[in-house]
Amino acid sequence: MSKKAITLLIINGLFALSIGLSNVFVNIFLWKKTNDFILIAFYNLMSYSFALFAFILAGFIAKKKSGTWSLRIGVALFVLFFLLMFVFKKEVPNYAYYFGMLFGSASGFYWLSFHILSFDFTSLTNRDTYNGFNGAIVGVSNAIAPLFASYIIDRNEEFIGYSIIFGISLFLFLLLTLISFFIKSSNYNNAFSLRKIANRSNDQWNNIRNSITLWGFRDVVILFLINVLIFKHTNSVLILGQLTFFAYLLSSLAYLTEQKFIKPKRRWLSFHIGALFMFLSVVLLSVDINIYYLIVFIIIDAISVPFFFVPMTSATFNIIDESKDDYYRTEYIISREIALNTGRIISTSILILVLTVFNNDDVLNYFLVFIGSAPLWALYFLRKLKIWH
Repeated sequence: MSKKAITLLIINGLFALSIGLSNVFVNIFLWKKTNDFILIAFYNLMSYSFALFAFILAGFIAKKKSGTWSLRIGVALFVLFFLLMFVFKKEVPNYAYYFGMLFGSASGFYWLSFHILSFDFTSLTNRDTYNGFNGAIVGVSNAIAPLFASYIIDRNEEFIGYSIIFGISLFLFLLLTLISFFIKSSNYNNAFSLRKIANRSNDQWNNIRNSITLWGFRDVVILFLINVLIFKHTNSVLILGQLTFFAYLLSSLAYLTEQKFIKPKRRWLSFHIGALFMFLSVVLLSVDINIYYLIVFIIIDAISVPFFFVPMTSATFNIIDESKDDYYRTEYIISREIALNTGRIISTSILILVLTVFNNDDVLNYFLVFIGSAPLWALYFLRKLKIWH
């Protein structure tokens, strides 16, 4: 890997550390104040929706300037988000929708730039290795951060603990703002046109985009639900932090294993392993949601996700490479993120509808199995990709 790729991995590791300190506990903070799954779902829905629009704006800026511009804007918006969290504290639930909008906007700018720079700094020959190491680094950061944060929150008066964590996240993002100036990329100064990608879309890209939508259908929604359910059944942020630490350590080991043993010719096998075990991880939750079954989910899910996510990410970038449309790589990545967030928006909207209609948390058993089966549906589209043949 190039020095630029290594630098980008370091930046994303620090980003994961910053987000890991607080992001899990934003949902828990909202739950402790309201005990309202629908409010939390709306917060996340606003985040996914505004991320979608932010990707388009970030892509326009990246195409006119460079990916680093969008990176810095994203980091700056995260600084604003945690500054406002630190200032509003107890009043945050009253403005949950607006905080969701801001977090989504920041995420859109950051992840658009990260994916563009990842594409530019890697190639067909080292992309699996890069994605594997990225998953491992992020996993370690996401393991350490929630454990540390949960200890701080547990050892301090409730709002003092949260204020400390939001303050540390704010400091780390200020630090990331400075570090972002050390990563350089060439100015693209190109025209921006999503319409071109719509017109150029082929079966290969449509199939990977459909599979990404299904991944988004399951992705973050199942995780924020699981975190809140763990806290609901234990009433302990420390236990949540410990379980998150354990899960991400397992995930990091799985990412390293995946990048070592699953090479391009074995990607199809990796997809099947990941999809099958991700579905099995939620089966017990259809019977009953209790702390023991939640722990089983955490273990199986942490191990199986890398075997699905890494080859899907590599396949996405490789299809862009093979299309010979590098000029439109920014638009392709935006198209990918639109598909991902569309899946998240649909599943979160269904969650809100189900909770509103049934007015009973017991329906979550079946909803988790429903969205947990999405990777199996994705295999239908992934099977059609020519890159396996």
